[in-house]
Amino acid sequence: IAREIQLVEKIDHMLPKRKQGLSIGEYLLIAAINRGLEAVSKRNMWSWFQNTVLLNYFPGIRKEQLSSQRFWDHMNLIPEEKIIPVWLEILNNTLSSTNIDLSSVSYDETNFYTFISTFNKRCSISQRGKNKQGRSNLRQVNYALFCSKENHLPLYFEVYQGNVYDSTEFKKILPGFKAAFKDKITPGSTITIIFDKGNNSPEAISEIDQSSFHFVGSLKLSDHKELALISNMDEKFESTGHPQLESLKALRLKKVVHGKQRTVIITFNQNLYNDQLKTLYNDLERCQRKLSELSRRLKDRAEGLITRGKKPTKASVGKNVKEILKRQYMKQLIKVDYQEKNTIPLISYSLDGEEFARLTDTYLGKKILFTDNHDWKTEDIILAYHGQHIIENIFKETKDRKTGCWWPVNHWTDQKIKVHGLYCTITLLMRALMIMKTREDNINLSLGRLHEKLKGIKQVINIYPKQKGQGNRKERKIRTLTRMDEIQEKLFELSEMNAYIAI
Repeated sequence: IAREIQLVEKIDHMLPKRKQGLSIGEYLLIAAINRGLEAVSKRNMWSWFQNTVLLNYFPGIRKEQLSSQRFWDHMNLIPEEKIIPVWLEILNNTLSSTNIDLSSVSYDETNFYTFISTFNKRCSISQRGKNKQGRSNLRQVNYALFCSKENHLPLYFEVYQGNVYDSTEFKKILPGFKAAFKDKITPGSTITIIFDKGNNSPEAISEIDQSSFHFVGSLKLSDHKELALISNMDEKFESTGHPQLESLKALRLKKVVHGKQRTVIITFNQNLYNDQLKTLYNDLERCQRKLSELSRRLKDRAEGLITRGKKPTKASVGKNVKEILKRQYMKQLIKVDYQEKNTIPLISYSLDGEEFARLTDTYLGKKILFTDNHDWKTEDIILAYHGQHIIENIFKETKDRKTGCWWPVNHWTDQKIKVHGLYCTITLLMRALMIMKTREDNINLSLGRLHEKLKGIKQVINIYPKQKGQGNRKERKIRTLTRMDEIQEKLFELSEMNAYIAI
């Protein structure tokens, strides 16, 4: 795949160096392939490398050439401002040789926790923020990505500070994406950017409005209460009739959003409603149990059964109650009253039945989508937004502990972390092209199954030591391949693996 897209040649064209040892492109190629197969630290690169067919592709390579220091030296030769131009050089060459539909592009962000010390002042890109793996105690790095809906090719990326909000980054990255892809819009074609409500902001929408791009996004229910409060049973909701949207009803209207009239689709999804209702019941049960325990402890203290510990105050109890009710909708549904006995604050609580009925008839199961594609059918708008799962699956893939490409990230400076982001994105590109190529040949395997099949193709070297009386004759080596099943034979031929087998 790397040879077909001229990966090394394009990188070396952008980042030339003296013809001594491996080039920068070759180091990035090895790093990207490692990330796609069995991600290891640079210190363990040689241990991994010498047991792969790459040993045949780089004849004469020495262990010291793949030391961590040599990798870092060559990563140092990639200026931060050259990372995106290098990526676009690779991508544009790929797009010119493949027929990829860019009419629908998904965008989202994720983050990766690191173990960079709090006191490391050389690294400003890793900061504490809301971590999506629940590791908010660690410094993290954020990663933004545009990818095509068709074949899931990564198109544009950025590695940035871990404490920057998604909506802030979206409006910052948009000009770069627009500049890189404006020439991809030909007469009769468009590019529609799909994003979720976390990326919404007036500035970002204005940026898209001032371009030839279109968008499909979503709105927060709380920001458009008059739409959220439409009953889920309202007769205006209609089925789309599309087989992929059987559990969904939609209501279409026009509304001014961020300064312009937009097509707005309010959807009610019965499956989403059922899941959210179960979550709501679980949260209510958990909160009522914790409030009951808190109430009992306060009563025991007021009656003198508990004397140790710090005396509670109304402020401390209020803080405790706020923490218990932090889950969505809990403060609306559970009403807490405060009393006092023997200078000790007490609480009582109750479920607001009217609010519960209103919430389950309006907010649950509902989403609000909006777009400037006024001529699109309702089902096309909904399906385009549902395509956002593509990029979420890519992020899951990067974080997978078995085949993920991001971890480990043993770098401690901004520049090296950004270069790490470059070769990890190259890995995603090569994986997407590999999947595309196999499916075009009617080999429909998941990435995991494809890895299993490819890893099962081995080259065995039988070594026959020289016999007595054979003089200076060297030991004899005979290479052969392990037996392959039908799919492996297809993959072997499709990938032209004969070119990498030393016989």
